[in-house]
Amino acid sequence: MKRLRKQINESFFNPVLHFLPLITFMVVEDFMGLFNAWFIAIPVNILLFVYVFFTYRKIFEWFLFSTAIFLSIATIASILPLDNFPQEVKHVAVDYVLLTIFAISLALRKKIESFVNVRNSKMLSMVNNLNELFRMMWIVGILIFVYVHLHTILIILKISNLTNALNFINGVYLLAFFVVICYEMVRVTLIRIRLLREEWWPIVNEQGKMIGSIHHTTSIQDDKKYIHPIIRVMLIDGNRIFLQKRSKNDLLFPGMWDTAVSNHIRMSEKIDQCVQRTANERYGLKDLKPIFLSNYILESAYEFHYAFLFVACKLPDLECNPQYIDHAKWWTLSQIEANIESGIFTDNFLTEIELVKRSGLLESGICECDCRLKQTLAENALYFKQIRM
Repeated sequence: MKRLRKQINESFFNPVLHFLPLITFMVVEDFMGLFNAWFIAIPVNILLFVYVFFTYRKIFEWFLFSTAIFLSIATIASILPLDNFPQEVKHVAVDYVLLTIFAISLALRKKIESFVNVRNSKMLSMVNNLNELFRMMWIVGILIFVYVHLHTILIILKISNLTNALNFINGVYLLAFFVVICYEMVRVTLIRIRLLREEWWPIVNEQGKMIGSIHHTTSIQDDKKYIHPIIRVMLIDGNRIFLQKRSKNDLLFPGMWDTAVSNHIRMSEKIDQCVQRTANERYGLKDLKPIFLSNYILESAYEFHYAFLFVACKLPDLECNPQYIDHAKWWTLSQIEANIESGIFTDNFLTEIELVKRSGLLESGICECDCRLKQTLAENALYFKQIRM
């Protein structure tokens, strides 16, 4: 659960943290001057640097982007030749600089996204964080745009009690920033809580090492195919294999015969936990003792499967849970081979039957299942060291 929470936090980084030093600088500069703005905003940025470095190490470089924007705006605001301008104009100079840089950043959005995604391609997808950053940029930009234009209009009109009017606008401006920050903090927290309750799948590379995670619905709907780890357990009795018939409503291989125990490994779930959970859900097996046979990668219609194939025998009577299994039965090797070209078996099963046949388990009728999965994983540590969930 701790790893899942960290992965969700990294995938949904709070956009307020990008803008907090900048907002601090602007607010302090409005009320206390440029020197005090630097004096207060820089420590805020340093504290955020330390927080992000130790809490979100994988996306520390990503945080540098917003820091670069902040430093650029603060530096430009400090060197602007405003000595000959009225005080009212100086008051919104930083805001105009910020609007200009925001406009440039939004115009170059595609290039920025391409750069950041390339830099982080080996860690995790930054699409959501980029969307959040630019969404927050629009919100802050609109607030500043409204403020500077109201400020400018009041100056041009030279209304009576101009000072009081400007102070009122400044107060509303400050309150608006405070409301936005509070709203974003609450919104991100609620989204993270909701995501934590939903099903997330790990993303692994071709070596089986985890490089990120994604919501299962997003993975299926996304045009890009990700590699997800799955468990597969063949239930064997002599020269027979117990197979399930997939539901006609399944996205993958509807109505086809498949290995009896199969499931995606969830984020924060270990391989043995997924095996036991799935066996218990499907067949009420509470202490399944499979042994690891092999792993393989197979492309499906929506994703790539990084499959961990196990075999198990010495089984009690199997009772299928109708919530998950429509129909299941024992198949002999000769029955399987007679129907191998008929198209009734899933691609995964066709790959696995060849692996099992090469192992000699079906021909000999021998399947030693005396060890628990934990012991098997220890014996195959070379495989599982890279893909621990």
